[in-house]
Amino acid sequence: MKIETINVSLKKDLELFSYPIFVGNNLLTRADNLLNKYIKNKKIIIIHDCFFSSKPVLDETFKEFVKSIKEITISVNLIAISGGDQTKNMIELTNIIEKTLSYEIDRECLIIAFGGGVIGDIAGFAASILLRGIKFINVPTTLLSQVDSSVGGKTGVNSKLGKNLIGSFHQPVAVIADINILKSLPDREFRAGFAEVIKYGLIKDKSFFNWLELEFENIFKYDDLKLQKVITKCCQIKADIIQEDEKEYGNRALLNLGHTFAHAIESFGNYDGKIIHGEAVAIGICMAFKFSSKYSFCSRSDTERVINIFKKSKLPTSLKDIPDLSITTLTMVEKFKYDKKTRNNKLTFILNHQIGEAFIKHDVNVNELIEFINEEI
Repeated sequence: MKIETINVSLKKDLELFSYPIFVGNNLLTRADNLLNKYIKNKKIIIIHDCFFSSKPVLDETFKEFVKSIKEITISVNLIAISGGDQTKNMIELTNIIEKTLSYEIDRECLIIAFGGGVIGDIAGFAASILLRGIKFINVPTTLLSQVDSSVGGKTGVNSKLGKNLIGSFHQPVAVIADINILKSLPDREFRAGFAEVIKYGLIKDKSFFNWLELEFENIFKYDDLKLQKVITKCCQIKADIIQEDEKEYGNRALLNLGHTFAHAIESFGNYDGKIIHGEAVAIGICMAFKFSSKYSFCSRSDTERVINIFKKSKLPTSLKDIPDLSITTLTMVEKFKYDKKTRNNKLTFILNHQIGEAFIKHDVNVNELIEFINEEI
């Protein structure tokens, strides 16, 4: 299989900064070749999901990756952390920083994040503040992180008041999306990642959404070529958006379709596994479409198509699908106030005119929102 490379180009201090996203199969065994220019003769810290130290077969994949980069670097030190969302907190961040500093790093040192979105978020944030900023590479190992969180430079941790409220924009210098590693995922995690895949068709590319409707079963069978197309397409759409709006002053907010609802839903689950991010995104996107059609922004038929693909993908589409969450309308609306898109206490949501055409809706009417959520609960 040919390696696909997507380049993300951004302006940094009036200069052009770009980095590659490599998408292909069995890339981790040849990481030394792909990453040579970034890691040769450097001290490397790998912050990885402890999941890859707990199972012998997975451990072999991880060991091969570590072995391949040891041959060209000064040193490689490992920091294992849990990949769950409960890890994204200031205490864990402090532990990572202190441990990294204990390895006598310098500003030429480079951090590699090896794991899902949580690992990439917290490792990237640590890289952004260690020694006032060192470089990092993202090696996403979940479908969700390969198509979404590993690209774009959003890093951070959660606050008690909401998700991802503490963080920074810190772009990686390279991303490796190895399709083969996705076979290590539990089925639930893989399907949850597919929610973010669907999102890209909904915000920007109706033909991609149409293709997903036809091919989702083959994607769930881990068809290598189909997965490469999925990851490449999503990364290209995201790259196109962030190249125009790196720090979300405008259209980058479209990437948050369903996420205002989703982040609130996740917080009700206390990040303990009752509901995981992709599942919350699936519900959030369905809610965004139902809200859009309720107030005549988009058609009911488009909304039904969206709900249908999530159902066929065995993902939740309604708050009623997660009975263990104790959600009330007023507490949910209160959580919306901490959403990063909120301006001057006015709520902003990403809604749709149709499949493939999302838009930013500022100053959403709170009373309409309350009426809608009452119907959903």
